[in-house]
Amino acid sequence: MPAPPQRPVVLDPLRVMRLGSASLERLARDPDKTGRVHSVFERAVNVLWRDGRLLTLHGPGPLAAPFAVALERLPTRGSVAPGMPIGSWNFDWQDAERVALEMPDGPLGFAADALPERAGAQALRSPAGARTRQAIARGIAAGDARGFADAACALIGFGEGLTPAGDDCVLGALAAVHRLAPGWLGSHAGARDRLAEAARTRTTDLARDFLLEALDGRFAEPVLALLTALSDDLAEDAAGRLLSVGATSGADTLCGIRLGCRALEARMARR
Repeated sequence: MPAPPQRPVVLDPLRVMRLGSASLERLARDPDKTGRVHSVFERAVNVLWRDGRLLTLHGPGPLAAPFAVALERLPTRGSVAPGMPIGSWNFDWQDAERVALEMPDGPLGFAADALPERAGAQALRSPAGARTRQAIARGIAAGDARGFADAACALIGFGEGLTPAGDDCVLGALAAVHRLAPGWLGSHAGARDRLAEAARTRTTDLARDFLLEALDGRFAEPVLALLTALSDDLAEDAAGRLLSVGATSGADTLCGIRLGCRALEARMARR
C-alpha cells in the first residue's frame, strides 16, 4: 500500500486576517494537493494554487485583488522563493474575516463626472489606446456586447506591467458594467467567452486572474469602495485611494471605471 503524500513544511503558519469567500473555498478544497510560489515581491507573494489560478498574499489591509489573502504578516524576506511548495496546511484561517467581493448592482451614489481624471500609462494615451477606449465606450453606450468585446479584447495584453494598462482599463469598465448593467454581458455568452479566452491566452498570469474574476463579478476592495460610494466626496476619496495602487494601475483602472460609468449613463438617458 503506497504511503500517503507527505506535506512539505516550508513556512511558519500563515495567519489569515481577511479573505474573500471564494478564496476561502479555494483554500479548503482538495486539502492534500499542493500549490507553488509563483512570484515574490516586497509587499506581496503570488501563489499558483492547485486549481491553476493565483492567490495573492499580502499584509493587513484592504484586499488588493479578488483572489487576495490578507495575512497578519508576510513571510520573512528570503523564506519563500518561486517554485517552493505551499499547501492549505500552511494557513491558519480559523479566525479570518470573510469578505464579500462581489459587485452589488445599483445606481451610482455620485456623478460620474465627479471622478478625477489622472494621466495613466502612456499606452492608453497613445492613438491606438485612445481609439480602442472610445470603441469600448461606444459598445457599452449602444448596448452592443459584440462591439464591446471586440474593443476590450484589443486592449487585453496592451501596454506594460504585471497587469498591462489595457487590462486595467478593461477591468474598470467591467466593474462599471456589473454595477450599473448587471447581467448584460452574461446574457451574451459569446462576448463573455471571447473575453475569457483573451484573458487566458493574451496577457500575464496576474492580469488573467483579475479579468476572469471581473467577468464573474468579483473585484478588489478599492474598486468596490469606489463604485459603491454614496456621495461625490466619498467617491473622490475612494478614487484617491485607488490612484495610489501601483505605478499606473490605479489610474488605468479608474480610466475604465469613468469610461464605463459615463457610457452607461448615456445609454440610460436615451431610454
